[in-house]
Formats: sequence, C-alpha cells, structure tokens
Amino acid sequence: MNIEKIKYFIDLVECRSFTETAKKNYVSQTTISQQIASLEKEFDMQLIDRKQIPIEPTQAGSIFYEEAIVLWKQYNHMQAQMKNYQQCHTQLLSIEYSALTDIQVLLRFITSFKELNPTINLKLNKVLLKDISEFLRKGIYDAAIAVDSEFKEKDDILTHTLYRGRYCAVVGSQHSLFHNRTISKEELYKYPLIMLNSTAIGTSYYLMIQNAIKDGYEPNILQMVDDVETELFYIVTENLIGFLPDNYSLAYPKDEVRLIPLKDSHHTFNIEIGYFKDNPNPSLQRFLRQIQDSFPQ
Repeated sequence: MNIEKIKYFIDLVECRSFTETAKKNYVSQTTISQQIASLEKEFDMQLIDRKQIPIEPTQAGSIFYEEAIVLWKQYNHMQAQMKNYQQCHTQLLSIEYSALTDIQVLLRFITSFKELNPTINLKLNKVLLKDISEFLRKGIYDAAIAVDSEFKEKDDILTHTLYRGRYCAVVGSQHSLFHNRTISKEELYKYPLIMLNSTAIGTSYYLMIQNAIKDGYEPNILQMVDDVETELFYIVTENLIGFLPDNYSLAYPKDEVRLIPLKDSHHTFNIEIGYFKDNPNPSLQRFLRQIQDSFPQ
C-alpha cells in the first residue's frame, strides 16, 4: 500500500471535501478521488459516503480512519528516527503527554539529562489522554507522561511516579463557594459540576465518577466539554464547579477563578511516566535510570 493513500484518506476525513484535500496536498481533485477509490477497491468496501455534503466516512471508513492515524504516526516516527541517524548518528527518544501539568515536573530533569546524554534527542508530542496507552503499545512513542488512571490494569505498561497530588475544585468569582479556603464533600456535591468528557480523557473520566461515589455522593454533572479552556469558560459564565490538579497554573486572574482544596476527598492522582515493557529503544533505558535516580519512590 502506498503510504500517500493513507495521508490522502486522513486529510479527506478531516477536511470533509475532495477539493480542500486536493489543495492541502497540492494535487488535483481527480488524484484524490482516484487514490480513495483505489483504497476502497483494495479493501473491497466503501470507506467514504460521497452522498453526504460535507462528505462523511462510512462506518467501515471510521474504523479505517482510526487505524490510519496510528499507521501515519508510526511512519513519521520511523522517518524521524532514520533522519536523526543519517544526520548525526543520534538516537531519538519520543515522549507523549496530554497536558502541560504532565511535563512541568520534568523541566529541570530534562536539562540535566540532555547535558549527560548529548547524543539523545528528545521529542515531545501532545496527544489525547485516551490514546496514551495505545500509542505506547504500538510503538509510536517510547514513553508517556500522564495521570496514573491511564496506566491502571495494563500489565504490559510499566510506570514510575513523578508527582503525587490532589484534585481541587475550580470555582468562579460569582459562585457562593468562591471565598472558601477549603471545600468539604458535602458542600461540593450540592452544586452542578462540569467535567471533561471520556472521549478526551478516557479512563480518567470514569475514575472521577468512582471517586465521587467513594466520597459518598452521586455527582450532578450538568455539562461535559472537550478541553480545559472550554471548561473554564463555563465555570466563569455558568457558575459550574470543575476539577483540576493542584499543580495546574490558571491563566485567569485569581479574583476571577480559584483552585480550592477539597477536604477528605478521594479525588487524588499521580503523574507517572509509563513505557511499554518490551520497548527495545536503548535510549529509553538510559532515560529511565536517570528518572529513577531523580524521582525516588
């Protein structure tokens, strides 16, 4: 299979237009149409519903798209590895993360690691939290930094803890709890909540629900959103309460939004570095040894 066909298909699903896909790839619309038809012939099934405007993938096409994304990432990873070797015989260590709070604890460490290992190039990539473990298993990335919920019950992924923390309530200035120094479980669950949905944060969503139940309450989740920026917008404008890690740096002024500690709550977390136990990259082992020395358990 020509790898360009995969790229054309991904772009077509995301652009939802043959014309825009052709422009993005600097080829003719006929070329895109022919390449997609060739894919459909190869797999003997329809992947694109051309009757929809804008176009949509078929059910088979949606499955194909998810696998195509992984294949395209693997291909780019391989290209980067070979380019590094060709240019300066360096090794590449690719690390995925899902939020700024994941990598903040590593900033000082990375500086010292690079000083001791000048032939290892580090490449950071931001991905959705729900994809963290899958990408490790498929060899797209060598290591992942994420909250521990994404590594639970995955025996083929090993972890090391970098930071232990607690979730705080995120409250806007118009909310009646805004001036509290702490918030009790009883106070928290009286009010409607906002959360990131499971398509964005994967297992962490269900773990938050379980922790609320352990606290003794069924959470009243009034709204779910795809990202923290949207979550903060509704916290400010709709007086909803959200959750963020205690090491999160708010972009809003403190007189508009506050992180308030929760008393006696099960809403805790660890930030961990995870890696597939059979990963053969020699630079990963050097990275992990220094991690273990810098972040003792």
